[in-house]
Amino acid sequence: MYTEENARGRFPLRDILLKAIVVIIFIVLIIFIITKVTSPTSNNKTASSDYDKVFSANLESMENAAFEYFTKDRLPKEVGDNIELTLREMVNSNLLEAFTDSNGKSCDVNESFIRLTKNDNDYTLRVNLKCEDKEDYSLQKVGEYSYCDKTICKRDSSKEKDEKKEEETEVTKEVDITEDTNNNSSNIKNSGYNNSSNSNTGSANNSPPAPSNGNQKTTMYEYRKVTNPIFSAWSSWSSWARNSNRYSAIKCSDTDVNCLKEIQLYSRKEKVGTSNGRPVYATVHYYSTRTRTLLSSGGTDTKWSTYNDTNLLNQGYTYTGNIR
Repeated sequence: MYTEENARGRFPLRDILLKAIVVIIFIVLIIFIITKVTSPTSNNKTASSDYDKVFSANLESMENAAFEYFTKDRLPKEVGDNIELTLREMVNSNLLEAFTDSNGKSCDVNESFIRLTKNDNDYTLRVNLKCEDKEDYSLQKVGEYSYCDKTICKRDSSKEKDEKKEEETEVTKEVDITEDTNNNSSNIKNSGYNNSSNSNTGSANNSPPAPSNGNQKTTMYEYRKVTNPIFSAWSSWSSWARNSNRYSAIKCSDTDVNCLKEIQLYSRKEKVGTSNGRPVYATVHYYSTRTRTLLSSGGTDTKWSTYNDTNLLNQGYTYTGNIR
């Protein structure tokens, strides 16, 4: 008698093939789902990495442009003074070309800037870059070192060590030179000693040498204290207004007592009329301002006192290197 059980017995291979096909389809679906779930995360990581690389490259471009801009006559003169240049001013001065982030969006040309601040013996360079998705800055010590290709460059301790070794080698050679006459030999050795002594005195800007016990006359040392100006908080930005007077953007530094008003600019295309029944579009410029008040102008105070005056040092005074 023909039954369903007999039918199954006749076609076992067909059942096996159907089961195998179902298993394969199931595996393919699992692989497809896993790929869909994990690929966005991978893409996000790749996009983030690319963004950081472009951002770092743009930050480095601004840093290189700073070394080109700060020539001898553009360096801040007094301790605490600083000079700032916005990204807009850098592009307008052809120091670098306008750049974008990895998404093709322009960075903030007013909030991105370079700033050089004068210290006792060197400078501090701040490079600030602000884009739509990221803002960061770099701080580094720079100075007018003998190994600089430009007026200023980064401090390189390895090059300073090499130069110091060369100077020590030159002094040793000078001292080892001898003549047949004792007087000439003595003069050469004394000359080498004086050069070394003068070198120590010239480097005594922050920490001058202690006075000699054999010096009967009291040596006075000059101390200096720089007080930065104090300003009120910035007011809120004003509403955007048509820039009919062609105002330029103004970005105030933290210590500029003469800069009490900042201006930011904005432009967009707008419909300004019609011609022959067709709309006419043009770029319309806007500006916004904010202000602050000078509360204290600050300044520089100098005093003369004896060596290592802890009272003055504790008040924030530092050695200038001048003595009398």
